[in-house]
Amino acid sequence: MNSLIEGQLVSRIIGAPFRACEILFRGVQLGVRGVRLLLQRKLAAKGDALLARIGKRWLAQRSEINDRSIVMMTMQGEYTCNPKYIAEEILRRRLPWEITWVLRDWSIGPFPEEFKFVPYGTARYFEALASAKVVVQNGHTLQVSGAEKGSGQYWLQTWHGSLGLKKLEGAGGDRKYYEGMRRLENAQTDLAVTNSTFEDSVFSSTYWPDVEKARLGHARNDVLFDRAPDQVATLRKKVLDRLGIRDRGQKFLLCAPTHDDGRGSDPLNGINVATLRGAMARKFSGEWDVLIRTHHRDKLESEAVLAGLPAYCYNASLYPDMQELLVVADAGLSDYSSWVCDYINTRKPAFLFSTDIETYSRQRGFYHDFADTPFTMATSNEGLLKNIEEFDQGVYGTKIESFLQRCGSIDDGLAAVRIVDRIEELMQR
Repeated sequence: MNSLIEGQLVSRIIGAPFRACEILFRGVQLGVRGVRLLLQRKLAAKGDALLARIGKRWLAQRSEINDRSIVMMTMQGEYTCNPKYIAEEILRRRLPWEITWVLRDWSIGPFPEEFKFVPYGTARYFEALASAKVVVQNGHTLQVSGAEKGSGQYWLQTWHGSLGLKKLEGAGGDRKYYEGMRRLENAQTDLAVTNSTFEDSVFSSTYWPDVEKARLGHARNDVLFDRAPDQVATLRKKVLDRLGIRDRGQKFLLCAPTHDDGRGSDPLNGINVATLRGAMARKFSGEWDVLIRTHHRDKLESEAVLAGLPAYCYNASLYPDMQELLVVADAGLSDYSSWVCDYINTRKPAFLFSTDIETYSRQRGFYHDFADTPFTMATSNEGLLKNIEEFDQGVYGTKIESFLQRCGSIDDGLAAVRIVDRIEELMQR
């Protein structure tokens, strides 16, 4: 009756069967789409993966090796870490090699103009790998991509950590993933570059038990030994310009935690930056700004999670080279990230802070008792302020020397030279 009165009766009678058909066809469409997605995920994906493995193996076995070609990549996807400084030594020597750098979606550079580039995971990436004489990485990038290794090639592992503190993956992580990576790394890696007897042992007990260890040092740390005023000033300008920070002669505290799935969205883990800044000024004098660098896994969300911090806090998460930040930083603060073990080569103060150390210790574990390291560990803001107040440079320096000696560290600023010397030997084979 309502439709009759409103003048819509005939329209609704005519439209009803069409609407029923539309609903039926929509249901069929959704059903077909569901079947397609199910088949793609369950069958096509497995088939594609199998065929891709066959294709990669065929490419690796059939490609001709270019005796002048080197492929380099970092797990960060940026121009950074050991591969960067190895590449720069190659360029410095003007060696007649072709360097191909692997780019990720988020790579921002800048990169040397002498490089060639291939996007990670593409056909061009696998073709470049298959024809390279030497491949250099600092993580599991090759293995994760499913790359196959051909005869006559040399794959070098330079890793991205140093001297602990936290144990390598596998100690408390995904066991299946760890075992898979361990099998591939051990079978495919020709040389694992280390900087110490400590790393020799750690590498042998984790991913590379049967791989030759080359104790040549970490090339990324060479820049930490170059303390010439001109070099330091140049890097300071480079870093501050890129971060958009006006140089007022201020000092910088670098806060950079490791990745922790249990921490949530707070990279500072509850640190009161205002009281922290005041404590640094009282202890070490000067005006202090804070550089905050999230773990590279979290960097794309860093702008959101660091929003609302005071104006003297700057997001350094997207700055590609951690070692350049270490040169600029006047002091460091982390939880258990291994960059602090690189940082002690500068002899500048570094502190540790964590509120979940017991949980992390159970889940992941540590290689060192913190009492045997140069660092003090605080589990509260009050404890951190106390450690800063009681910091003694002389005691700290003595502990650094003892720690480096106990670990058998050989870093001295010449690692890149030694590594490239070794690569030259491989390129000539």
